[in-house]
Amino acid sequence: MPLRMRPLFPSLLTALLAAGPVAAQQRAPLACADFYGHANAAWLAQNKLPAGAPSYSRWDQLNALGVQQRDQVMAATTAPANATVSVRLADLFASAGDEAAIEAQGIRPIEPMLAIVNKIRRPRDVAPAIAALHAAGMPVIVDLQVLRDARGNPYAQVGPGGMGLPDPGFYGNADPLVQPVEARYQAAVADWLKLTGSAPAKAAAEAAAVLQMERQLAKATLPGVSFTVMPTAEAEKLAAGLGLRNLLAAHGLKATEVAMTGPEFFVALDQLIARTKPEQWKAYLRAHIARDMAPTLGKAFHDPWAQLYDVTLRGQDAPTPRALRARWVLEARVPELIDAAYTQRFLPVPRQERAKAIAEAVRAAAIERVGQATWLSEAGKAGARQRLGAMTVQLGTEVPDNVFDDLRFSRDNLAGNVITLRKWLMKYALVRARFAWPAEQWQPMVTYLPKENRLLVTAATLQPPVLDDGGSAADFGSLGGLVAQQMSLALAFEGADKAAWDKRIAPLVPQYAAYSATGGATRVNGAGTLVQNAADLAGLEIAWAALNAQGKPDAAAAKAFFTGWASLWPRQDVATALAAAQATTAHAPAKWRVNGPLANLPAFAEAFGCKGRVAMQRPAKEQVALWR
Repeated sequence: MPLRMRPLFPSLLTALLAAGPVAAQQRAPLACADFYGHANAAWLAQNKLPAGAPSYSRWDQLNALGVQQRDQVMAATTAPANATVSVRLADLFASAGDEAAIEAQGIRPIEPMLAIVNKIRRPRDVAPAIAALHAAGMPVIVDLQVLRDARGNPYAQVGPGGMGLPDPGFYGNADPLVQPVEARYQAAVADWLKLTGSAPAKAAAEAAAVLQMERQLAKATLPGVSFTVMPTAEAEKLAAGLGLRNLLAAHGLKATEVAMTGPEFFVALDQLIARTKPEQWKAYLRAHIARDMAPTLGKAFHDPWAQLYDVTLRGQDAPTPRALRARWVLEARVPELIDAAYTQRFLPVPRQERAKAIAEAVRAAAIERVGQATWLSEAGKAGARQRLGAMTVQLGTEVPDNVFDDLRFSRDNLAGNVITLRKWLMKYALVRARFAWPAEQWQPMVTYLPKENRLLVTAATLQPPVLDDGGSAADFGSLGGLVAQQMSLALAFEGADKAAWDKRIAPLVPQYAAYSATGGATRVNGAGTLVQNAADLAGLEIAWAALNAQGKPDAAAAKAFFTGWASLWPRQDVATALAAAQATTAHAPAKWRVNGPLANLPAFAEAFGCKGRVAMQRPAKEQVALWR
């Protein structure tokens, strides 16, 4: 039996977010004068502008709710049994708070890595050891990442690493404020070396040698050097001593090209590999394993790290609690794990499936409207249909569930969990890059990425007022309208088709320029907001067609559709700020994002009985039609 979740935010906020279609559909004559004010009367009355804020909107509320929901996910050390990703996340956070278990583990979690280092006998053993450490979840010497290019394709990037201080400028710096930092770092390295096998009498000298190696790497790490994409064979020559193919293989990558930083760092690294004694390399690698894992190990490792990085370098009064640091690391390094847990908790599968059905209905309606457009050439129609048909539409995270199957955490082994997580990151680097989003799932966002032909709606968006579980026609007006709006923006025409499109949208400029931005003399920037105004109107036309394709809506459903759109946009503004924004803004004021497009739609007038000369029904000869 599914677990029923308790309300996750205050009842007042619940009421405000959920308030909408029913009450706003009453008293039709008021709807014909100012539908924005009519549909959003309750919200506008209950939500005054916060002190000092230039604006406050329904989307600000949705943003705040997303943050609140994310914080609940991140704070949990328990989770519903059927929320598998949340269970894993809860186990990880529980391990970060169990100091007794961390102490009991000792150095056992890093012993396999230390064993790799201890096998080094000759200089030629160094590069294989580096690759083996990377495979074990310890990225020493170089930073290797899988990123996305402008078209969404994954690629590998290899850059400088191997330094324990946060910037190369810390090394050998004569500044009296900086010099003590290097000395404290060297002392911490000596402590870590003693904890990982160095004789106490030799630890200081070994730490000095480690610092000297890092100084050589720092000297060769030039600021501002960009990465260059090159064939892997050429990159291998640049980093001959590193064994680049083995390093890529350790990450599970088979790349024909790789992005490399400038040659100076790799020349210095080759020289270190060739000229540095194996025993010195062993000390260097042990020091970096200990430094890297110190935040997850017992106090003997953790305290020198915290004093150096949290107190000395960050200027904190006290070290950051482990649980909070674990949260920061996850947010920065593994956002999709948080996204998956968030989605499991706050986006029910039936709601997500309804969102997909609405999006597909909108896509079908858009393709149909394109086919019926008499003003488009056959080539223009074919191009638009192809772009719409090939478009990837993602509503909420869609990382395959089995991606997380082998990500298992123990509640009593923080260091082991971090190593497990790193191995998982490497194994699924290509998948993660392929499914990467420009925002997190707890951040409300609807956007189109033109270079990837990809339309994205985050999980946080798929809740009231954009979408609820009631199955109302309002969902077509809200979510459907937003999806159709973005699909309209995806269509770029050329030549005569572009001229025809520009002619169709041109009347929107004087329409919006006639509106008062604030109720005073300042007018809406009709030219500056033209693209978005056209997208709003096109989105409503297409979404309305999508709703009608399900069967002709009755009067209540028609009213719900238009109210669904209006409920997205209530907003309070400082009048002077809104007036000043008109010079540069690309968006019309909230009132006109509702009233402007609806005044061009005969279906709106029919739904609310608007007749005669009323503000919400422009004369038929002046109405702008884009896709109807």
